[in-house]
Amino acid sequence: MPLNKELPIAISMGEPGGINIEIILKCIKKKLPDFFLIADPDWAAKSIKSLNSLTKINIIENIDNCSKGHLNILPIKNKVKFGFKKSYNKNVPAIIESLNISIKLAKQRKVAGIVTLPVMKKTLIINGFNYPGHTEYLGKVSNKRPLMIMLNKKLKVATLTTHIPISQVPKKITKSNLEKTIEVYIKSLKLDFGLTDPKVAVSSLNPHSGEEGTIGNEEIKIIKPTIDKFKKQGNKISGPKSADTMFHKEALKNIDANLCMFHDQALIPIKSSDFYGSINFTAGLPFIRTSPDHGTAFDIAGENKANSSSLTNAIKYVNLIYNKRIKNEKKL
Repeated sequence: MPLNKELPIAISMGEPGGINIEIILKCIKKKLPDFFLIADPDWAAKSIKSLNSLTKINIIENIDNCSKGHLNILPIKNKVKFGFKKSYNKNVPAIIESLNISIKLAKQRKVAGIVTLPVMKKTLIINGFNYPGHTEYLGKVSNKRPLMIMLNKKLKVATLTTHIPISQVPKKITKSNLEKTIEVYIKSLKLDFGLTDPKVAVSSLNPHSGEEGTIGNEEIKIIKPTIDKFKKQGNKISGPKSADTMFHKEALKNIDANLCMFHDQALIPIKSSDFYGSINFTAGLPFIRTSPDHGTAFDIAGENKANSSSLTNAIKYVNLIYNKRIKNEKKL
């Protein structure tokens, strides 16, 4: 990665019918690194007009030609049907094209990283996109093991499992899966956040950590033995801790990051501690990817009501993590 050049950040379009265009417009006048949206300029122009925005579009062919105060757009080939509050099936090719272009640029190290705007997963899946979310797709196309880390100024929380039904969670809690996840997590905490000796707390699956096996034995058979293995290797890792007690003020003292067994264990404390400012970061990839931690918000799309704090922070964190990675890559 070049040290003497500040690379721009690529933003994939996501769902056109939601709040994505609105929140990106609200980021333009903020003091942020250069970024550009990969999208259909005609759709963007219609959206800007509908939102009564005075923002001007700068269509770029060279990603180094971003202009401050403008909506920089790298055009896609597929046209986008305009319309707020609705997800159109015909927009799926454009959504995937935008995402794939961002990935290609990131793999080529032409951008500092990518920010993926929210998608309507149901629309993508019924149109042949066989992944429950960005995280899983990015892992597949990168041939890497991705790890979803939700973070804000107060917390870093990763999840062992992501977008799967609760009924399937216990099947995914295996020693192998947990070991690989912890390995990715610790490496990312060192590489991407500069924590030389990270302190990690791991949650239990069952209430009260299983009550010594009386209401579940995953803690005894899988989680604790795996934690003990990492302890013996010199890692500062603790648990399994009951998820309902591991996020209060005292429990978080001397803890750098938490690992939870499933989605809601992690996202409830994150969104409760900072609903608008939290972001999603995917560890384990050969490039940097962040995203806002919210969805498409069809209910308020097109009404100029959306809060852009999460996108603002997602853009900022790309640069923060990029610079940490440059500094720490040679050390690990």
